[in-house]
Amino acid sequence: MLQLDSLSKTVREPNGQQRRLFDALHMTMADHDRSIAILGRSGSGKSTLLRILAGLDGAYTGSYFHAGELVPQREQASADFRMRHIGYVTQSYDLLEDRNVLHNVRLGVGPGEDAEERASECLAAVQLEGFERKPVRHLSGGEAQRVAIARALAKRPDVVLADEPTGALDERTERSILDLFADLQRQGRRFIIATHSETVARACDRRLVLADGRLVERG
Repeated sequence: MLQLDSLSKTVREPNGQQRRLFDALHMTMADHDRSIAILGRSGSGKSTLLRILAGLDGAYTGSYFHAGELVPQREQASADFRMRHIGYVTQSYDLLEDRNVLHNVRLGVGPGEDAEERASECLAAVQLEGFERKPVRHLSGGEAQRVAIARALAKRPDVVLADEPTGALDERTERSILDLFADLQRQGRRFIIATHSETVARACDRRLVLADGRLVERG
C-alpha cells in the first residue's frame, strides 16, 4: 500500500550545520499490515517521516509510492493526495479550542458527504456519542485525543498516521486509546504510529526502529 524507496533528507541544525536525517531509507506497508510502530530516540526523525508520509514535507530525494502510484512532491498535488488518502493525528491534537467537538470533526469530512452526519458517525466510532456540543476546552486529554482521531477518520483515509498519540496521557488513558486503535483495526483501519512507548509498540503488528537514517525491523 505504502512504499518509500531510497528516501534521503538533509536538515539544517540550529547551529547552522547540516545533518543527514534519512539515508537511502526504505519502508513498506503491505496490504495485510494493520499497524506499524516507528520507534527511535528523540531527534531521529520520526515526526519528519510521518510528515513525509502525510504529504506535508516534499523536501526529500527518493520515491514515495501509494498503491503503486508515485506520490507527487509538489505542494498542491501532495495536499490533494493527503486529503484523499491520509488521516493525520499530531502530538498536540491541533483542535480549535473555541469551538465544540462536532465542529472540529466536521473539518475532516471529505467532499460529497453530509458533514454533520459523518462527524457524528466518527464520534460514535471513538465512543464519544453525546459529546457533539461539548466545548473542546472542557475535554480531558483522552477525550481530546479521541476527537483528533475521529477527525482523522472522517474522510475515510487509507491509513491513519499518529505522532506520539499517547505521549501526554496517563497509563490508564493510554490503554483505552490502544483498545480503541485495536477496535478500529478490526474494522479495517490501518495505522502507522510514531512512539517512544514500548506499550504502544507491542500493541502494533510490526515494529520498526529509526536509527542512523534508516529503518530496521524489530521482532
